[in-house]
Amino acid sequence: MVSINYTLIAQVVNFLILLWILAKFAYKPLLKAMDDRRMRIVKDMDNAENARKDAEALKQQYAEKMKEARKEANNIIARANAQAQQLHDETLAKAQKEREEILASGRERVEAERKKALLEVREQVIALSTEIAGRVLEQKLASQADHDLVARVTDQTMAEKNQ
Repeated sequence: MVSINYTLIAQVVNFLILLWILAKFAYKPLLKAMDDRRMRIVKDMDNAENARKDAEALKQQYAEKMKEARKEANNIIARANAQAQQLHDETLAKAQKEREEILASGRERVEAERKKALLEVREQVIALSTEIAGRVLEQKLASQADHDLVARVTDQTMAEKNQ
């Protein structure tokens, strides 16, 4: 059996005093330090979570900006290609127009030269025909009526040969 004596009572009282002193001076600061540390850890975790969210948001913004930049670059390339194609088409059309103008001008000049040559040949044929007819008839055909008659006969003859 346990005997109760003064030593045991003194030890219990000392233990209670020690417990009160520890509770008053040691446990409160220790608990406060632990609470502060816990709060600091929670705050650091919240800050880390916020930093992670910010990083994800920045990553998303970066991805969107890259997507917009690619889209803008594609638009610029498409516009440049369209402008180049338009310039090519315009240059081609201009060259085609110039070619047609040169051909038309050449045709006009050829036609004018052909008409001029035909007129010269006609005049020479008329002159030769008049001279030949005059020699054949042994007389000179000098009147304008004779000249007109030979011109008409020559034109009819040439028209018949061209058909």
